[in-house]
Amino acid sequence: MNGTRGFLIRRLVTLLALSVTASAVLFTAYYGVSRNTRAVRDASAPAILQVAAANEALDESYEYAKRSLVGGTGDIEGLGEDYRTTLSTANQALAQALKSTTAGPPARQTLLTVTGLVSSYGDLVQQAYVNRDNTALRDAYLGYAETMLRGDDGSGHRARSGDSDILARLAQVEKKQLRLLDQQTSFGWLLSLAWWVLVPAACAAPVVLLVRTQRFLRLRFRRRFNPFLLVATGLLLLTVPTLAVLTYQTQDRLAQARTSLRQTNIGKAPDTTNKRVSTKMEETHWRTGAVVWIPMGGVLLAALVFVGLQPRIDEYRFRAR
Repeated sequence: MNGTRGFLIRRLVTLLALSVTASAVLFTAYYGVSRNTRAVRDASAPAILQVAAANEALDESYEYAKRSLVGGTGDIEGLGEDYRTTLSTANQALAQALKSTTAGPPARQTLLTVTGLVSSYGDLVQQAYVNRDNTALRDAYLGYAETMLRGDDGSGHRARSGDSDILARLAQVEKKQLRLLDQQTSFGWLLSLAWWVLVPAACAAPVVLLVRTQRFLRLRFRRRFNPFLLVATGLLLLTVPTLAVLTYQTQDRLAQARTSLRQTNIGKAPDTTNKRVSTKMEETHWRTGAVVWIPMGGVLLAALVFVGLQPRIDEYRFRAR
C-alpha cells in the first residue's frame, strides 16, 4: 500500500510541475506574438506615416513652387496655395514625428536637423520668389532649394549613403522605423522554436501522463473514469490548438499591417493607411486579451489534477502498514 501512495504522490508532484511548465511555455509563446499589436497600432504606424507624409509633402512642395515661378503665375498667385499647404503639412507632420518617432534618440536628432533644414529650404524658395523677375537668380535659388531637398542629383525617396539632403535624411529615419516594425511583426526563429517544439513538448508530456494516470487509477481503484483528470486532459487538448489558431490569426494581421506600412506611396494618403492598420490591429484586441487567461487556465489545470488525485492518496493514509 505504501508503494501505491508514494507512487501517487510522485505522480501528483510531477503533474503539477508539468502543468506549471506547460502554462509558462504557452504564456511565453502566446505573449511573444500578441505583445506588439498595440505598439504597431499606437506607435510604429503613426510614426512611419508621419515621416512618409512629410517626405511626400516636401517633394510636392518643390514641384508646386517651381510650377508657380517658372510657369509665370508667380506675379498673380505668388508661390500658390498648393505650395503653402504642402509645406505646412510637412511641418506639421515633422512636429508630430518628433514626438512619436520609434527609431530612438538618433532618429529624433535627425528629425530636429530636418526641421531646421526645412526652414532654410522655405527661405530659399521665398528668395526665388522675391527674385522671380531675375531669371538667373530665380533659377539659382530654386536650384539651391532642390539641392537641399533632394541632393545633388535631384532624386528623392531613397537614402543615399553619406547624403545630407532633407529627403535622404527622412528616408534614413524611415528605414530605421521600418526595421523596428519588422522586428515587431516578424514571427522569428525564437517564436518558431517555441510553437513548433517547446509548446508541443511541454503540453504533450502532461497529456500523456494524465492518460497513463487515468489508466493506472482504473486498474487500481476499479473506477472507469476520474472526472477531474478527464477534464484536465480535455482542457489541455482544447487550449493548445485554440491558442495556436489565435496566434496564427494575430500574426497574419501583423503581417498585413507590415505590408500596408511598406507601400511606397503611403505618404499620399497616410490617414487611409493608418485607418487600415488600426482596423487590423483592432481585430486582434480580444485575441491579445486571451493571454491573461493562460495563467488562470494553468491554475485550473493544477487544481483539477490535485482534486483528482488527492482523494486516492488519502485512501492509503490510514491503512494498516
